[in-house]
Parts: sequence; structure tokens; C-alpha cells
Amino acid sequence: MLTALKFVKGAVSTKDYVPALTHFRIAHGRVTGYNGKMSLSAPVALDVDCCPKAIPFVKAIEACEETAQLHLTPSGKLAIRSGKFKAHVDTLPGGDFPNVGPEGLAVSLDGALLEALAMLYAFSAEDASRPWAAGVLLDGNTAVATNNVVIVQKWLGYHFPYRTNLPRYAVKEMLRIGEEPVGMQLTNNSATFHYEGQRWMRTQLNSLEWPDIHGVLDKVDTLACEPLPPGFFEALETLAPFVDEQNRIFLRDGLLTTGADGASVELAGVRGNSTFNLRMLRLLGGVAVDVGFDSYPAPVPFFGDKLRGCIAGLRE
Repeated sequence: MLTALKFVKGAVSTKDYVPALTHFRIAHGRVTGYNGKMSLSAPVALDVDCCPKAIPFVKAIEACEETAQLHLTPSGKLAIRSGKFKAHVDTLPGGDFPNVGPEGLAVSLDGALLEALAMLYAFSAEDASRPWAAGVLLDGNTAVATNNVVIVQKWLGYHFPYRTNLPRYAVKEMLRIGEEPVGMQLTNNSATFHYEGQRWMRTQLNSLEWPDIHGVLDKVDTLACEPLPPGFFEALETLAPFVDEQNRIFLRDGLLTTGADGASVELAGVRGNSTFNLRMLRLLGGVAVDVGFDSYPAPVPFFGDKLRGCIAGLRE
């Protein structure tokens, strides 16, 4: 039971504006959570039909050291007993819980998806003014993400048949689950990912109104790049405590520095004369292999394992 609850608890709302969204729905041998944007559901071996308050219910089950026995009291609370431990959890009427479940066209997942989502999540935006960027775009043979400073395109290794913009929060939940989905259903507004053991996650989808990413990314292929100097990201970490309020790192021939009167690290192979935000450069660690710093002040291209992208520098 605890395994099922841990699977669905990611869809419990932390705000109680709508009480049902802070509760689980237990019915027909399943437990389901829904936070208004995303729903998770898993089989559970319980005969009760109720909507317990989610967080107290999980805590009560975690406290059970022996087999748990559950029943509804005359007052409508869910009673939980395990050995000498007992607890009562508030419930809501079942009719108050939204009826959200899988729907839509079945979509075949012909290869791994989780690896691409794990790499691209860090590049998805948290900017509410650009909701289209707050996720990962599945687009044919690739997946794309941008935080409006860096854009990255990762090849999936198979063709995804429908252009789909997965929200950042849904990608985060899929990474928490940490398993490859075995199937998918899709509508214009939602996606449902199915997992082994008859578990599923349904999420709303983000807008598809992306700018012309292909115009930007196709230009990357025409620009010169060379391998990043060994020790580049280690040098960034060394300089991190010394950056100014604008978080700037300056690249000079043979040198990384935080400014004329700041700290610096000599690094053979650093070329050109460019400026970047440290946090954005850090994101390229473990991702970029070849970079074209000579393209600055235009967006700087980079390549990695089955990926390409570019990063915008700072104007000096």
C-alpha cells in the first residue's frame, strides 16, 4: 500500500483552495491523487471507498509496523489500526473528488524518453510570462527545451508522431518516478503516461506556440566549434564565489575571470573575448562537448551527445 501511496502523492496539492485536491480518492481498488493540473493513480488492495486527507493518510500508513486494517467510522473518518497504533484521518464525500482518468489516442513509445527529459529539464523555463517555454517540447525525432538564454535540442532515436509540449512540473514528476513509461495516450489538452503495474500519470499540456526554433538551431550547424578546454567547468566552480551581482564570467584568451579587479583562472584553450552568466554556463556541464565561443556576441553554438544548442552571452 505504501508503494502505491508514494507513487500518487506527487499529485497532491499543497494549497487547500479546493479541498478535494488535497485528498486521495480510494475506490474500485485504486488510489488516485489530483492537484488540478496532474493526476496519478495506482492499484491498491483496499476495499474502502473514501477520500482521505492525503498527507495525514500517508503519515499514518508510514507509522504502521504491522498489517494495517482500515474502516470508515460512523462520523465519516477513516480509521487505521496496526498493532498498538491507531489513527483517524478526515475524509471528503467521494462526489467532491474530480473524475480524471486516462483518455485519448494511444501513442507508441518506440524508445527511451526518460534520458532526454532528465537532460532537458534543467533547461526548461520557470518564467510564467512565457508558458510555452515552461516545459519540454517533443517534436518529431527530437525533444527541445529553452530557458530563453540557452536552447537545447536532443535527438530521441525514434519519431514521436505528435508535437507535444510537456509541462515542467510533469517532467519533474516523471523524473521522480524514475521509470520509462510503457505506453501513452494523447488528446489536444492532456497526455497520460502508463507505467508497469497498471499505474498512470495524466497531465495537462503546455501551449505549442513556440517561436521558430528551427531557424535558430539549423544555423548552429553552420558555425565553427572546438572541444571545450579540459578543466573548464572546474574553473567555473573555482570562480563562483567571486562573481559580481550580475553573476558574470568573462572569457579572455587563455583566461577565465570575474573582472578586471576580480579572481581569475588561467586555462589554455580559452579563446576570444566574451561574457556569460555563470549559472547559464554551469548548465552546459555534462552536456556540451564542443563550443563555438568565437560566435559571440551572436548566440554561441554547442554540441554534445546527440544534441545541439546555443547559449546567449551578456553584452559588455
